Amino acid sequence: MMSLKPRLFLPLILLALLALGGCKDRPAQSPASSTSAHVHDVAGETCFIEDAAKRDPGRLWCKEHGRYEDRCWECHSELRDADRPYCEEHGLYEDECFLCDPARGKAPAAGDAAGDAAGNASEEVPPTGEGGTELFCDEHQVPEHQCGVCQPQLADELSAGEALLVRLPSMRSAELAGLAVGHAEESQSGTTISLLGEVRYDGNRLARLTPLADGVIAEIRADVGQVVARGETLAVINSPAAAVAKAGYRTSIHTEQRAAAALARSEQLQQEDIGSRRALEEARAEHGSAAVAVSLARQGLLTLGLREAEIDGLGDSATSGLALRAPFAGTVVERNAVLGAAVTSGEALFEVADLSQMWVELSVPEEAAPKIAVGTPVQLRVRTLPSDSPTGQVTWVAPVVDEKTRMVRARAVVPNPHGALRQGMFADVSAVLDASTDSVLLPASAVHRLSDLPFVFVQQEADLFAARRVEVGDRLPSDEYVIRTGISADDSVVLTGGFTLKSALLASRLGAGCADD
Repeated sequence: MMSLKPRLFLPLILLALLALGGCKDRPAQSPASSTSAHVHDVAGETCFIEDAAKRDPGRLWCKEHGRYEDRCWECHSELRDADRPYCEEHGLYEDECFLCDPARGKAPAAGDAAGDAAGNASEEVPPTGEGGTELFCDEHQVPEHQCGVCQPQLADELSAGEALLVRLPSMRSAELAGLAVGHAEESQSGTTISLLGEVRYDGNRLARLTPLADGVIAEIRADVGQVVARGETLAVINSPAAAVAKAGYRTSIHTEQRAAAALARSEQLQQEDIGSRRALEEARAEHGSAAVAVSLARQGLLTLGLREAEIDGLGDSATSGLALRAPFAGTVVERNAVLGAAVTSGEALFEVADLSQMWVELSVPEEAAPKIAVGTPVQLRVRTLPSDSPTGQVTWVAPVVDEKTRMVRARAVVPNPHGALRQGMFADVSAVLDASTDSVLLPASAVHRLSDLPFVFVQQEADLFAARRVEVGDRLPSDEYVIRTGISADDSVVLTGGFTLKSALLASRLGAGCADD
């Protein structure tokens, strides 16, 4: 039973006098119609029934019956004191009803009689029942102060991470409405700036293959688009210079062998005291010169692209074939070689690129350049690839500003495991500054606005969802929002179809809220 508090007597007397002198209720009206059944003696005068600004912000308001929720017996009959006589005509306890007995309005009455008669005045009480019991919404089976369907106006007062609850009509409502639930993506995000970029081959993994001697193309073993392994032969060129170099190498080997044999004879004669010391020194000098000639000839063949094993396997009959090989594993992205064509040293016949990662050439405005540094994370959005948003980081920033464009050049390296990025593509690039590991990413379809505040819907049960207030950061080119606070990667977030929940949350604002039958 509600206890009497002496500190409320004076405000109650004032409210009773206000009700008698200013707001005249018609006794024939029911409590539910009290908001429209009273008038004021003074023109233009209002009370907290019509003026929401005069209501206690700490108490929930029942819009249906025009009174505070903690004193609305129609919505919360469980809070009504069964041991106290009740005036059904005016919706008050008998010992409070000054409409039946005006004398009660002139003395300290038990409870807040005048407040109930006028729609319950604004004394300081929490949103609970008289016995301290938390108000509970029987219709939606959630606490009254968290019921987003009955109390959607409370969404305006929520901080990031706080929520209202929305109960759907049945356990299958979410499935029938086509709600898609998933998890937010963890992201190292922060303040971003937008830049323009162009995709290029990674210059550190790009090779232009040229013959190192003049000749004629005898074989072509690779074509554009072909994936090649490191050391794989792409073409064979018949080169007279290669034939001369191979022959010179074989000749130097024979010369070195003769010199070695002559040195061995001289050393044998010297040991037998037959040969002269001068002859031995000359033999040693000739052998040293022959060995140097072999080394130089061998290095010449290596320079032409021959491998050690090929050099060691050269026979006495030197061929003119010169192989053009891939220096690393990659893809042939350009071919200029034509069978039978005469080529010169330095002429590019093939281009091979490693497409597993790409460069993105960036144009940074002069004023933004100080914020970009090596290691700055970037995210790409290519218009022709709306579903793919690769990320990478800046690897180089130019030390000069272009005199004409006033832009600073920069470069980022971006992984390209599926080969979706192509040479020459234009990209919208978001450079992430002041990166924070606490942020997550959500698609724009998951973020909704209520009273211009951002919310997302988090599933609690099959038919129960929390409209949770979040703090939103930048909207990325990938059409995703950076969510700074309010949710984590573990939350089950409604990614698409949230308009159904938003409609349910705003239903009472449209006149279709909680109502007892």
